[in-house]
Amino acid sequence: MRSTLQPGLTNRLTKYLRVTQQLIEEGRDAISSKELGDFTGINPVQVRRDLNAIGFSGTRGVGYQAYDLVEAVRSILGLRQTYNIALVGAGNLGSAIASSTILPKRGFVIHDVFDNDASKIGRTVGNVVVKHIDELEKSVAEADEIIGIIATPAHSAQAVAELMVEAEIRVILNYTDVLLHVPSDVDIHRIDPTAQLMHTLYYLTQAEGEEAS
Repeated sequence: MRSTLQPGLTNRLTKYLRVTQQLIEEGRDAISSKELGDFTGINPVQVRRDLNAIGFSGTRGVGYQAYDLVEAVRSILGLRQTYNIALVGAGNLGSAIASSTILPKRGFVIHDVFDNDASKIGRTVGNVVVKHIDELEKSVAEADEIIGIIATPAHSAQAVAELMVEAEIRVILNYTDVLLHVPSDVDIHRIDPTAQLMHTLYYLTQAEGEEAS
């Protein structure tokens, strides 16, 4: 069923998953389509259509059982219980990512952190000791389902991406502003906070224009 999902539906399911997991952490057992809509910016009618499309239904007056919803969406999206991450870059950004308490709750484990700066190698970020970048391929070979994260200075990003490709990493999150050149079978996701800000500011400007008219 995963292969038949439309990209739009996949993106919305990911948002429902993130919100529901957060509410579970806050002690909630159930969530309504209106709440999912409010937290994700998606019309509640669309929320119900999406969840019906994956065969998940709620109870009138109660909503959707949160734990069951998380399991259903994770299953549809093909998410395993945990995914290992190879993080390259032990600077401020990389250290913040490695120290995140949110990632483990979402099933992502920082398996290894790499850098080529001798002053960073051997120190601990999060719960992981930083290794030299030369150990990347060996470490990836010893782990399962590795996702790569590039949190290096921009000028190093392409070289790091090539090392990840050589290590047979097929999913890479790129935190730099560089457009990476990789083989077509490698899935690159660019994490760009400025794009989200511009998107938000556009709608804020539109809303202000409507109020003024």
